[in-house]
Amino acid sequence: MDKSINYYELKSELSGTGFREPDVVDALRQAIFLNKNEERLTTHIGEVGFNLHFIRDDYDRLSFIGYSGSLGAGSDNWKLQSFHSGVPVEDAITLLKIRAEKMPQEEMLCLIPISKWETQEEIQLLNTNVMNTQNLEFLKKSLLNLGFGEKVNEQLEKNINKKVPEFNLTVQHEFNQKKVDYTLHFKAGENQEMYFFNKFDATLSKGKEKEMNQTFYINKGNGVTAKEAFNLMEGRAVHKQLFNKDGEKYQAWLQLDNDNLTQNGSKEIKKFNENYGFDMEDLLSGKGIKEMATAEGRDNLFRSLKKGNVQQITVEREGGEKKYFIAASPQYKTVDLFDHQQKKIKREELLNPEQKQDNSQKQNNNQKQEKQQKEELPEKKQSRKTRIHV
Repeated sequence: MDKSINYYELKSELSGTGFREPDVVDALRQAIFLNKNEERLTTHIGEVGFNLHFIRDDYDRLSFIGYSGSLGAGSDNWKLQSFHSGVPVEDAITLLKIRAEKMPQEEMLCLIPISKWETQEEIQLLNTNVMNTQNLEFLKKSLLNLGFGEKVNEQLEKNINKKVPEFNLTVQHEFNQKKVDYTLHFKAGENQEMYFFNKFDATLSKGKEKEMNQTFYINKGNGVTAKEAFNLMEGRAVHKQLFNKDGEKYQAWLQLDNDNLTQNGSKEIKKFNENYGFDMEDLLSGKGIKEMATAEGRDNLFRSLKKGNVQQITVEREGGEKKYFIAASPQYKTVDLFDHQQKKIKREELLNPEQKQDNSQKQNNNQKQEKQQKEELPEKKQSRKTRIHV
């Protein structure tokens, strides 16, 4: 057979497989004319090394019979696989890299060649397993970040492995001696390859035969936490980062609307964005709050209030200190004030201490005036009697 024809046919075949490197073309040209019964060419594509295998037939024709790919040679994570000649080199590289990622610290040397179909089947299987693992880890992380802990992880994994279309998990927390029951909703996407945590229902017990139910929605692992849900259901406000319809981020205070309900019976959520005009720092500055004296104390105070907590503060007044509790009230651009027993009191005691002092002074002056009038009253009567006798 004409060696030139043999060369161009092999060059075209190798190019179709994905071996187009100049060193391969040069080595092939030399191999054609060496008259060896078997030839092996070596090359690298990125971090993957390849051995290309050729055999010569009785008609002196050199044929490409397959190749092997090697990744991480000599390491604990060495992956080697032989392939039939029809396997695209891109698929071979993909398979080796997925094996290295999926099975680290495990040497895997497979000398039996596999076909194009077998290669693609294993890639799909490993990709599915990797995707499931990544999906499971993402859901676990989301649950942890949202305050639901790790207790449901085992049930989460079991349900995902069952590949059911949707499932629910239940969690119970207790805040301030009040129990909250949560139902977490998970749903499979198309082809059930991934699961999504889209929402949770919260039920807060409020005394005998009284309970409140509210649904909260999750967007890509972000949303109201378990504790923040409790705070919202207690009537307080929570500050969150949200996304508009265009996917742009913005900051807003959230509060449940007692006057309007959704179709499922939950309360609507009112939103007060940055343009609404509630400035917590401006409101609390200069009020003698000890926690506002340092950057760290101020940040901790604001962080707690933004989570919807009732936060204790220490107020310095006339050389002494007094403890209060406060909670953000963005709708009215103020804070709610509570005494040491967390009973609600007039916020003016904190926000307008001068007014309180003026009121107290007026009250004291009135009391003194009334006392003086009572003391003067008998003298006036005595004076009247004296004039009559005269």
